[in-house]
Amino acid sequence: MNTEIEAIRLEARKQFIALVGQNSDSIPLDQSAAWMCAEELGLQSIDGMISAIDSLVEGLYIPEDADCFGVVARLNHRLFKEVGFHGALEQYDDPAHSMLNGVLESKTGLPIMLCLIYIEVAKRLGIEVHGIGFPTHFLVSPAGSTPRFFVDPYGEGRVLRMDRIEGWFQRVLAKTDGRVPPLTWWLRPVTGRQLLLRMNNNLRSSYMRRNDLEGALRCVERILCLTPDALDVRRDRGLLRFELGLEEEGAADVDAYLAARKQPQGWLDG
Repeated sequence: MNTEIEAIRLEARKQFIALVGQNSDSIPLDQSAAWMCAEELGLQSIDGMISAIDSLVEGLYIPEDADCFGVVARLNHRLFKEVGFHGALEQYDDPAHSMLNGVLESKTGLPIMLCLIYIEVAKRLGIEVHGIGFPTHFLVSPAGSTPRFFVDPYGEGRVLRMDRIEGWFQRVLAKTDGRVPPLTWWLRPVTGRQLLLRMNNNLRSSYMRRNDLEGALRCVERILCLTPDALDVRRDRGLLRFELGLEEEGAADVDAYLAARKQPQGWLDG
């Protein structure tokens, strides 16, 4: 084990925890995603990533009287035409496509990562854009748009009106036998905490498919930082620890999970 890298990762984790311990509505997504990436790559600073996002705003002019469609048109032109951000069509689950550093460098990423960049660029312009946790495909939506519409950064900024979203959702229902929450549930703006959870779950899946158990464990530990009361995640951490030979720590997690499951339901709900 490289103790120097581990020390750097520990410091990055501390920075991540300090940020996500705040109220969900005030979690700084850019810094949180950057420290998550710094932990994964063993980076001591996130300045380069934050500066890279800042640079995307340079020279981008939004007229004061621009409506939502006008704002989106200018954002789309900058991010997808001038800079060249696009969805990861090959090696979709490459871990680099789930990390801010890799997406900013390659201009290629998963839907949620491109949405995060979209949200942060808009924020720097004083424009509020919501993340939308649509099933299978993360989207964004400008706050206060009337009629409401959605933007797909993975699709290089294509605009989706409600009729397209409804049709898309019907295809999702067909694949799941209807066993999903209603469309209105999926179209609610997500919190910063929920967005970071989905990012870490994506990265964990990428690591698991590569049998990178140490990487998956780091993701699970960050998920626990975001949702410390999640019993199933505590169980998952225990099982990963067992597989990595951390038997004492794994046993403590699994025992805590089993003990909590035996408690009365009212205790769990509290």
